Amino acid sequence: MHPRASEQFDPRATPYLDTASYGLPPASTIEVLEDALRTWQRGTADWIRDWDPAGDRCRPLAAQLLGSRPEEVALLPAVSVGVGVALSMLSPGDEILIPDDEFASVLLPALVAAERGGLRVRRVPFAALADSIHIDTALVMTSHVRSNDGGVQDLGVLAARAHDVGAKVLVDATHSAGILPIDASDLGLDVVLAAAYKHLLCPRGVALMSVASDLTSSLAPWAASWRSAGEPYDHYYGGDLSVLAATAARFDVSLAWHAWIGAEKSLEFLCSVPMAERTGWCVGLADHLAARLGLTPTGSSILAIPLVRPERARAALKEVGITTSGRGPRIRASFHLYNDMSEANLIAEVIQPFVDSRDSHQLGVRTP
Repeated sequence: MHPRASEQFDPRATPYLDTASYGLPPASTIEVLEDALRTWQRGTADWIRDWDPAGDRCRPLAAQLLGSRPEEVALLPAVSVGVGVALSMLSPGDEILIPDDEFASVLLPALVAAERGGLRVRRVPFAALADSIHIDTALVMTSHVRSNDGGVQDLGVLAARAHDVGAKVLVDATHSAGILPIDASDLGLDVVLAAAYKHLLCPRGVALMSVASDLTSSLAPWAASWRSAGEPYDHYYGGDLSVLAATAARFDVSLAWHAWIGAEKSLEFLCSVPMAERTGWCVGLADHLAARLGLTPTGSSILAIPLVRPERARAALKEVGITTSGRGPRIRASFHLYNDMSEANLIAEVIQPFVDSRDSHQLGVRTP
């Protein structure tokens, strides 16, 4: 594993190649969670002093990972909440452009907005998204990295083409944040969202949303509560909309305290490893596995492997203690800093006899 990871993870653990399902927490995360749970049980915690501020301390860490500024970061429980907020920028008749098989947490809110709010949704293949932008497009929505096969959207090209026609861009970075550079501010990405329980190694119930500063006033804080106020601990009752924060904190949702306590330590760990090292390590392992199996590298930390006799392949992986995921005729391997080359080589050796050489979609074969 990466040298920094060796300080936080058990090197004796069996190979876990399924971060795309859920990430493993650093030891420091478990330590603060255990302490918080003990003080909860004893009734000795002061939630304002001990628990709630952890979310605000996550803002600068999240901004570093998303390529934005702390004042542009909102604290959410799930990606779909942020998508719903982002859709409030649109007017009846506006067009949303989205991949036809986009992840449900992004796609379904768009379809609901189309049905209830008079928006139009146009669905195209993931690889054709940038080329499908036209003058009527108001919002482009996409994953940065696809969770089903690790495919990567070129955000620079996408954002440039969207802005040429005045369209906004929403990116679900759940499977790239912490692994690939995102550069939300430099690329002009209007909204970037990430569920943090996967590659950001946080407890479930933590999600991040970066909103470009010039867009903040255009979005409706539908989930506003006392936590969305500029001075949250002063506004539990009464008041009016003037109490809302002037920053993206106006989109905050009341925090699941213990999840955010753990999130702070997980994000600190990731930020302690330079971006280039995180990318090189995690993507490098996936690329190495692709090369061993004769597959086309995805450019992400995720690789989908086509199989013959998939049940026998899964049994072989289980026999040697390798954890992956996937359904039907494919398995999915996803790498992080706690993995290493020996694990990539081990899964290659075990799975090689079961790789389906006829599946040219994933293999490095060009079809006529």
